[in-house]
Amino acid sequence: MITNFIGIILRYGKPERGLFGRCIAYYGTVEAQARGTLHCHMLVWIEGHPNPQHLRDLMLESSEYRLHMFSWLESIIKSELLGTTEPVVEHGGHALPRPPFDEGPGNVHPGVRPPPRVSDMLPSDFRREYSIFVNQLVECYNWHEHTSTCWKYLRPNQTPSDENCRMRIDGSTRRTTELDPETLSIQLRRLHPRIANYNDLVIFLLQANMDVKHIGSGEGAKALIYYITDYITKSSLPAHLGLAALMYAIQITDAKYGRVPEWTSREDTGALTVLVNSMLARNEVSEQEIMSHIIGGGDHYTSHKFRLLYYAAFER
Repeated sequence: MITNFIGIILRYGKPERGLFGRCIAYYGTVEAQARGTLHCHMLVWIEGHPNPQHLRDLMLESSEYRLHMFSWLESIIKSELLGTTEPVVEHGGHALPRPPFDEGPGNVHPGVRPPPRVSDMLPSDFRREYSIFVNQLVECYNWHEHTSTCWKYLRPNQTPSDENCRMRIDGSTRRTTELDPETLSIQLRRLHPRIANYNDLVIFLLQANMDVKHIGSGEGAKALIYYITDYITKSSLPAHLGLAALMYAIQITDAKYGRVPEWTSREDTGALTVLVNSMLARNEVSEQEIMSHIIGGGDHYTSHKFRLLYYAAFER
């Protein structure tokens, strides 16, 4: 699936432009959720796209350029159901619930149902069926409902609320795309208070949950660059699980070698082997991860060779 995304949607290495423009590089890492399902975080470089500082300057200098940029972003990033023209309003301070999907013999889930094909119908009929199918996928996969994950990093004095959702789905809407006058960050149009960003063609082809973000201008873009690069290069073993694995490994090693009166190089090597093997044994791997490796999926997709720079260590 990811290989097809790179070859068909991004069209990397091909003379034609991809969905977002001419892709000149990409860096993606595969991650498994706690329940084992796999997902990929990917950075994509587009030819001719200015860096955040230059983009800010261009938009300040030319209103025409700014409007072209806004139009391009609105064409590739949606945060509402297709066909929506006005902001959706939540009444009484209550979050809009996800529309129920009554799956049955005559109503198959859109994630596993064959999508409409343009070759099977008239173009006008396909456009209608395309919008219906995409909206069903969005309601099933990209309609955000708060869970404990939204507030997993809250401080003791913070409350689990819309404003503190770490997914930034706070129930707000925005009628038009704007340039924030203070931070000079692009504030993208949002017509629905609960739908996470998506691209309609990508979700149509992948039939799965997806998100898309533009690294734009201003201070917000610089913060986003740091967050994304730090996130996709993080350790595959979370800190709390790593410490638990280390504690387990120390206990196992101590049980076997703790009473050895005199250590030699043989015991040193043996203890280290037991320690490492015990830690690896505590690192759970899901079925999906195993199958991905067996069929050659790997844990990363890159167009170039990248070197890690531990910038945060220098900053501290």
